[in-house]
Amino acid sequence: MRSPFRLFATTCAALLLAAGLLTADVRLPQVLSDHMVLQREASVRIWGRADPGESVTVSFAGQTSAPRANKSGKWETFLNPMPAGGPHDLTIAGRNRIVLADVLIGDVWIASGQSNMVWPVQRSDNADTEATSADYPRLRVFKVALKVADEPKEDLEGSWQAATSDSIPGFSAVGYFFGRELHKEIGVPLAIIQTAWGGTPAQSWTSHDTLKSDPSLRPVFDGWGEILAKYPAEQAKYKEAQKVWRLQAARAKVAHKELPRRPRSPVGPGHHHSPSGLYNAMIAPLTPFAIHGAIWYQGESDAGRSRGYLYRDLFPAMIED
Repeated sequence: MRSPFRLFATTCAALLLAAGLLTADVRLPQVLSDHMVLQREASVRIWGRADPGESVTVSFAGQTSAPRANKSGKWETFLNPMPAGGPHDLTIAGRNRIVLADVLIGDVWIASGQSNMVWPVQRSDNADTEATSADYPRLRVFKVALKVADEPKEDLEGSWQAATSDSIPGFSAVGYFFGRELHKEIGVPLAIIQTAWGGTPAQSWTSHDTLKSDPSLRPVFDGWGEILAKYPAEQAKYKEAQKVWRLQAARAKVAHKELPRRPRSPVGPGHHHSPSGLYNAMIAPLTPFAIHGAIWYQGESDAGRSRGYLYRDLFPAMIED
């Protein structure tokens, strides 16, 4: 019995060692990656995770600092303000070494809102001409993946790309045209981060703490509470409607007729209208990143009779947030 036990123990030790080595790697959020733009003339935070107590060395454009990860494994450091320029390499070294290439220094803008901001270049006027003429190597874009979260997240999905005929067709038209004109006018590297979702209300883009702290915004939670209370019954209706639709769709196919409209799923948990749901997933992970400003294109989803009046308090609260 000793041999199998020793083999089991040895295997477990090897797995634990491998896991320990993996967790020792310094890790960065997605927004800190190749081809990014760092905000000029500002104190710029660089942050990530490592083993608790691990020393990390950050080197960029002649600056070097050595932060240490806290008990939770989080570390951060700040680069001193720098003029526009680049490209440079950003090196982060701990037990592993990360080199981020082609990093520029310029102005960083957030482009957020609903379908008005999501509307892509490929659906705009003169789409083919605009897309094929996109060739601005020092204008960078970052498109945040659509996600909802119940609590603020540390990271999100996306990648930095130069503004080219490959990256621009599916990017926000408002964001691209805004960034392109600024880039031409001021002549420095520029970045646009698209974090937008069609058909979304401002409450989804505002933090839970801000919504809770303002008594005038209580209807946001009252209304959402009513939606959640009705959700089980609405979900049951939706499932029945799906069964009917599948039967009708099958008959339509046999008869070579147009398919009936598919039933819409009800609003409920995890929906992109949930209070703070988009802030948690698509804004909170960006808040450590130094920016120059933000552009916002939204309002229609709050224009109904039941919500329009509330928007006069909700919108400024979201801006302050």
